[in-house]
Amino acid sequence: MLITPETFARMVDISALQTTSTEQDIKLLADTAVLYRFKCVFALSSHIPLLLEMLEGREIGVGAPIGFPSGAEMTEFKAAQARRLAELGCAEFDMVMNIGWLKSGKFREVERDIAAVRDAAGGRPLKVIVESMYLTEPELIDACRIVADSGADYIKTGTGWAPAPTELRHVEIIARETAGKIGIKAAGGIRDLGTVRNMCELGVTRFGVSVRTGIRLMEELMMGIS
Repeated sequence: MLITPETFARMVDISALQTTSTEQDIKLLADTAVLYRFKCVFALSSHIPLLLEMLEGREIGVGAPIGFPSGAEMTEFKAAQARRLAELGCAEFDMVMNIGWLKSGKFREVERDIAAVRDAAGGRPLKVIVESMYLTEPELIDACRIVADSGADYIKTGTGWAPAPTELRHVEIIARETAGKIGIKAAGGIRDLGTVRNMCELGVTRFGVSVRTGIRLMEELMMGIS
């Protein structure tokens, strides 16, 4: 699959989402997004006012991480976080599913959790992170069904905080089970263009990578490196 620097940039969200991310990292995030025209940027919520200020008028989305990275906050807290970040001006919302509830078979509670954040986001794009590397195949299938029926816009494979990466087999399961009913965003340990191409062929239309990985991959594309 042919991927150009321009098409790559418009399908990629770059992030600085680590506990140790500094204001210098946030500045690099904003500057990189402007330079390469990446689709959206994500940082932990305390950095979002600064990101919004830096990117005002730039037509680059500032994303809101909800319940990040555990997903285990009370639903009321996640909804309040989404509501406040919507008020500040965040354009997209990536929420972490309550994985413990999913594994416990508490599907109704998982559904209500997503619905509360979806409503608080006020119609803005919502991606639900299922942390596929922590799930068995039956659990991932359950997650796919819940997210596909939830009114969310995307199912997202991971936060990037897990010790294992997203694998092609996770995307294959998601693509098979969602059957085009919802977008797929791949994130978590995606660090090479070969993986990006393979996942695009499976139906992935959005990717999440760290800012430094985004820079490296963009430079490789611009230099014609496979």
